[in-house]
Amino acid sequence: MLDLLIRGAVVVDPLNHIHSKKDIAVIDGKISDIREEITLPARKVIEADGKVVIPGIIDMHTHMRTVLGHKHAQRMIALAGVCTTLDMAGPLEDILTSIPESGAGVNIAILEAAREGMTISSSRPSVQEQSDFIDRTLEQGGIGIKLLGGHFPMDLDISKSFIDLANDKKAWVAWHVGSTAHGSNIEGLREAVSSAAGKFLHIAHVNSYCRGQISNETAEAVEAIQLLKNNPNLFSESYLSPLNGTRIIVKDNVPLSKVTSTCLKKLGYSDDYAGMKKAIFEGAAGVLVDNGTVGELLKGQEGVDYWEAHETKCTGSFAVNPAVSRFLLATAKRDDGSFVVDSFSTDGGCYPRNVIVENGMLLVKFGALTLSEYAVKASLNGARALGLKNKGHLSVGADADITILDLQNERAYATIVEGNVIMLNGLLLGSGTTIICDERGSRTLSKRGIKHVVKAPVCLKTIENRFIP
Repeated sequence: MLDLLIRGAVVVDPLNHIHSKKDIAVIDGKISDIREEITLPARKVIEADGKVVIPGIIDMHTHMRTVLGHKHAQRMIALAGVCTTLDMAGPLEDILTSIPESGAGVNIAILEAAREGMTISSSRPSVQEQSDFIDRTLEQGGIGIKLLGGHFPMDLDISKSFIDLANDKKAWVAWHVGSTAHGSNIEGLREAVSSAAGKFLHIAHVNSYCRGQISNETAEAVEAIQLLKNNPNLFSESYLSPLNGTRIIVKDNVPLSKVTSTCLKKLGYSDDYAGMKKAIFEGAAGVLVDNGTVGELLKGQEGVDYWEAHETKCTGSFAVNPAVSRFLLATAKRDDGSFVVDSFSTDGGCYPRNVIVENGMLLVKFGALTLSEYAVKASLNGARALGLKNKGHLSVGADADITILDLQNERAYATIVEGNVIMLNGLLLGSGTTIICDERGSRTLSKRGIKHVVKAPVCLKTIENRFIP
């Protein structure tokens, strides 16, 4: 008997060149058959006529923390059709210890942020300290590190050293670009591209550097596209929401995050306590709060009251991502037909902007992407980059990570991870978490009783040998 049978959906699997109506059978968490009609009995049947099935969505940039977040991030991505995600800052230990209360059945790979006073001793750690930090992260269950240049910039030589060390150790390294010399903008992107010097680097949310801070949004997006084309060693993602995410903590009348200062000034507010308060009151910024079920953004006087009651120790969002740059980055292709920006992302998780389905389906309806191309950016490219050979496609024997889409209403209808239906028609059904780790973290996670899978090491050849839809 089958564990799960999905009947009557249009199945879109770019790796196997499938785009037709089929049934999918699942046994023991794996896809056991896929054909026009399957008549075997099943313990659970999903009637999916009129729906679209794609390989499980992989969001390549979220924040799953409870610290300065809340406990609902996993539920929020499961509701959004996401099976697997790359958390881009940790804290690693916070996410691991929150599994019993927060688990919703999803897969999470984690990057630990290099943050002065938290994970490193200063903004200029020694090479030995940098090396120890990377090793410790891998051994504890993370897959690599993230540089928070946009929020907490370091000198360029330190960021470059981190990139070199991570590559030597075959660890993932991502950069929210920015340094003490250049900010989180197109100038910072140029600097990061040069610093990678042909080595692997994950450029976080490319759209964030195309907000018209230096030139106009279109010119910046076009330049970003060319920089990525010229440097195939760079993995990148961009998100489709107008909302960003940042710490809105103000200390000594100065925003703690450089990104917050930039957003305030861009929107015409002073970058101080009064300016932040006014931005929240007028609705230009929202304060992230836990409403007991999911995270939401509070604005107006209610948002101000919450922010002040918490002594500004909050995170929040500004609507600062222009539509034109988001569109260009989402659709741009290289000369060989592969995508310039490898994957969709949201920078969501705990932030309410998990819109790979909602906004991605609009791109499909507009005609900017085919469903197959959408699946490449929403799933396959992320799986390939992360070294998850059994994800991102619907081959027989592959992990039964599946997203069922309601194309008409631009929403996720079902989220399935290893054959387990963790969300169906808006109802959450999952629990627990599977951590995606480096082989160096498997022993530690096993000792802690944390379910995990081991990814393949970072492979520059795989990054550069992009899938062509």
